Amino acid sequence: MINIYIGQALGVLATLITFLSYQFNTKRGVLLANAAATLSTCLSYLFLGANTGFVLNIVCILRNVIFFLLPSESRGGKISAALLALLMIVLGALSWQGPASLLIIVALATNTVFLSLGKPQALRYSILLTSSLILVYNIFVFSIGGMVNEGVAITSALIGIIRFRRTLPSAPVPDADRKKLP
Repeated sequence: MINIYIGQALGVLATLITFLSYQFNTKRGVLLANAAATLSTCLSYLFLGANTGFVLNIVCILRNVIFFLLPSESRGGKISAALLALLMIVLGALSWQGPASLLIIVALATNTVFLSLGKPQALRYSILLTSSLILVYNIFVFSIGGMVNEGVAITSALIGIIRFRRTLPSAPVPDADRKKLP
């Protein structure tokens, strides 16, 4: 029973660290905070008995380090993403705990591929899918911090999609009509 409380506390801690990570002003600071949040998530899943989430989040730490070291939008980033996604699928299958495992396997492998594309708006759209899948996974493993974290991620992605949506340029107004405008 104590493992459940420790797991829940670590999940909430991971969520708090994630929120704080966005306040850092350097890529290094954000990376270090996200690494701490992901480590806390790993341990949370371990204590909650969510082995698939535990194993795949270890790969997420490796992914974040690799993406940090590789130049943005490099060919190596795309190859690394494909290999990491494949590794997630294999490790997810090896740590299989039932159909709920499929949710986090698909979500984290998909997220890894979209992270490598270097297109923030595409990543935001992918987060709607991937965070929704992880949210359902967190419901199955009953990770309170995980549920809150994914709910915030979905909300944040929606805000970003709306905020950075492309607007269609308005049609130019002919000079003759421009004189009639007040």
